[in-house]
Amino acid sequence: MRRYRSALFLLFVFVFCSAATAGPITKNLADGVTLFQDVNADPACPLITNVVRIDLANPNVHLKAAIAQDVIMGDGPNQGRETVSSITAREGALVGVNADYFPFTGDPLGTCVSDGALLSEPGLKRAVFGFLNNGRVFFDNPRFTAKLTMPSGVSRQIDGINRGRQTNQLIVYTEAFGPSTQSKYKGTDIIATSEFLPIRVGNDVNVTVTEVRQDALNTPIPKGGVVISAGGPAASFLKENVAVGDKLKIRFDIKSNCDIDWTQVDQALGGGPWLVRDGKVCVDYSDEGFERSFATNKHPRTAVGVTVDNMLLIVTVDGRQLMSAGLSLANMAEAMKTLGACQAINLDGGGSTTMSVRGTVINSPSEGTERPVADMLLVSADQPAVRELSKLKISGIGEETASGEGAQLYLTWGDDDQMLTESQMSRVIWGCTKGVGFVDQNGYFYPTKTRSGTIDAFYGAQHVSAPVSVIGGTVKELKVDAINDKYDRNKSKVTVTVFDVNGNRLAGQKVVIDITGGYADISSGTTNDNGDFTANVTWASGSDKRIVCASSDGIKTDVSVPAPK
Repeated sequence: MRRYRSALFLLFVFVFCSAATAGPITKNLADGVTLFQDVNADPACPLITNVVRIDLANPNVHLKAAIAQDVIMGDGPNQGRETVSSITAREGALVGVNADYFPFTGDPLGTCVSDGALLSEPGLKRAVFGFLNNGRVFFDNPRFTAKLTMPSGVSRQIDGINRGRQTNQLIVYTEAFGPSTQSKYKGTDIIATSEFLPIRVGNDVNVTVTEVRQDALNTPIPKGGVVISAGGPAASFLKENVAVGDKLKIRFDIKSNCDIDWTQVDQALGGGPWLVRDGKVCVDYSDEGFERSFATNKHPRTAVGVTVDNMLLIVTVDGRQLMSAGLSLANMAEAMKTLGACQAINLDGGGSTTMSVRGTVINSPSEGTERPVADMLLVSADQPAVRELSKLKISGIGEETASGEGAQLYLTWGDDDQMLTESQMSRVIWGCTKGVGFVDQNGYFYPTKTRSGTIDAFYGAQHVSAPVSVIGGTVKELKVDAINDKYDRNKSKVTVTVFDVNGNRLAGQKVVIDITGGYADISSGTTNDNGDFTANVTWASGSDKRIVCASSDGIKTDVSVPAPK
């Protein structure tokens, strides 16, 4: 453990240039599961990093590839997606983290195997990680083949499982997809039942045809059955070769690029690209279809890796915000290697990067609120027992706080509000909901977004929360927009928007404008609910120098307004 903490410190110093870091915070989440967190406040390179280290040999630990809403394409506006904190809480898991990419539906773009059932096939040559039946973690770049065989022995390629069907494709839908196929285009749909479900890699699945539908759309998927859906020439093939009562055979095979026996895979999740391969940094983003900007720009990142001593590493790095800039893929790869990973891949990042412990969010998602995702990795483990404390509550903050004005939180208990000891506080897990901000694992709250949510604290089996509303903070930035009148070149509409340090628009904020080269119909006022103050400006005829100077709370911005040609 001491050697690992030294490596973690070196990671923050040399990879993240963290001259100002106070050092990592360590929390024992359960037997075999440890959380390390670093909040680097260096303005030159701010970064929030969470590392969950899991002993894969510990029988207390269980891992699962989970799909959102327990179906791939559910009802509702999220189209089958779910937040990481929601499914972590719903499944009673200890840790949850986002996994594969998705097209803003619940359909993972790559591989998903859950409890041995194939839910989504490999795609785009992208990296995959998972666990074999014996618990061993693996990494791979798999390919798949699949076919449908008729009673006559004639067969046809299957193009995918549980995803949208395109022209001249044949897709198999299981009940894991959802209540119906949700087809966009008419085709021929075969409804069949089977005693051999779910579909597993390398297994023949014999099905019996109960119905053949022509020009079908949105065919219901039966419980204990499948729908085989085809369009274009593939639809004609089914129409000509399949009848009610026929016995068909479905088979999916996955071919490994890393000598993995996919018939033994218990859990698998897609991602990409590789970060560390056989102990060496290996960022093959172009080979897996990723753009250069995705790799080289700083973004929030999620990654997973394994060490030579069989420790799983789940890592999130926050980005695109004032208190955490993010990393390039090359830096993320170096970070994973420094943490000891001999194999590691990148997962979906950006607004998807989320780490949840016991249903609360412990990182700082870049969009403020959690982005619902398609699938995730869940870690379950029995947690250490501690003595329950009566009347436990969160102290140190009121129900309203300003963006950017942090507060040190602590827990008290009993009738006399005793503070927890240092030893007791070391067991507390902090988080928050609704994107109101970020709570580090020392209990320091950074309020960021103007909204209402809760701060969460877990002590043993106890969970306490405190409501908090974040209001706008002090003025940090003014943005001035000038739109010239379409018909009168000497008139413009000027809008001044006022922001605080975290980018929140500030309502009710006094704004003063000074015009060079003209005059405004109103020179001062307060911002509306959207943080805007608007004035109409008339420019002196023939004036070449048109300047708007806006000020609010000592912050000033000058903008030159080009005259229309």
